[in-house]
Amino acid sequence: MNITPEMKAQLQEQKKQCIHCKLISGEQPGAKTVFKDSKTTAMLDIYPFVKGHASYMSIEHYPMPAYIPGDEFTHMFALIPELAKATQKATVSRGFNVFVAVGGVAGQMSPHFLVHLLPRDPDDNKDQFSFRAKDTMDDGTIKMLAQNMPIMMNNHFGRHPNNWHTGKGNVPANLSKIYEDNTVIYEDEQVLCVAPSVSHGKAHLIVYSKDEQKDIRKLSQEQSAHLFFAASFASTALFEGLKCHATNIVLKSGQAKDNPSGRLAIHVFGRWQEDGLQTMNWKSEQTQENLDSLAKEIKSNTLTIKFKSDKKSASNPAPAAKVPIKSIAPKVTKITEKKPATSNSVEDQIRRAIERAQR
Repeated sequence: MNITPEMKAQLQEQKKQCIHCKLISGEQPGAKTVFKDSKTTAMLDIYPFVKGHASYMSIEHYPMPAYIPGDEFTHMFALIPELAKATQKATVSRGFNVFVAVGGVAGQMSPHFLVHLLPRDPDDNKDQFSFRAKDTMDDGTIKMLAQNMPIMMNNHFGRHPNNWHTGKGNVPANLSKIYEDNTVIYEDEQVLCVAPSVSHGKAHLIVYSKDEQKDIRKLSQEQSAHLFFAASFASTALFEGLKCHATNIVLKSGQAKDNPSGRLAIHVFGRWQEDGLQTMNWKSEQTQENLDSLAKEIKSNTLTIKFKSDKKSASNPAPAAKVPIKSIAPKVTKITEKKPATSNSVEDQIRRAIERAQR
């Protein structure tokens, strides 16, 4: 999105009070940094969900994904597989979660947007991400999402062309049943996004990689960035179309109690106040452990991580015309709830940012 001078001024004022910006700059001591490059950094969370829990973020201050420039978003999410590999090696874990909260209802606690990197094991006694299907999404909602998400992705490819993208691609054998049993919202050569036939909550999409069935660590940087772009646009489609208060993005990879199949998938949820999904938002106490040795071990595994420019992108492409988003189907109104009255909440900031980005 284009950031106006007024928005830049607001961000600079927000940045002055941001604890994460102070930790990054060193103004606030105590950060247990496990990775840092020119655009991103990861540091161990002092309120860990699990051992090895790291908060991963842009060095520049962005309050929500809508503010992050496309090249920086690519850079940030391209490194997830290698950061997962480094963290899992240091913690000897068999699974991995990426947890993203956009908005206070979804669990976003800081005005500095960040991503939670969570090494997981079947015996870690955590079950926050067991998504038990019990709801059904409205037909009008599904139709609207199936119209709007492809438009968003088309606009994305217009801004960030890739030579590999020519259409929908093929469906790998491991996704054939998922393809048949659910409603396809969007697909291309690398990803498949579906609305599950029975959902966890009233706004639930699932994004699968066509390149890898179980392990995020096996994706290339380009594949990882595209997978998260698709999940981000799925989140935007829910937020923009349903006027929800917030969204969650949850990646599952490998073995954990709440991922017994070990399948690699990204679950995207629209969130509302009192929507019954609060168990996803964990509460942790400040750790009393000395994190120095763990930070050193993870950092030693991240020293070789470097962002690689995408050489497959088309050179000097002509910009594609931006396609307008389709209007919302009338049936969607029956699941829309009233937005909280507070005008300066994180949710309202996100809503305004998304609305500006779509103009």
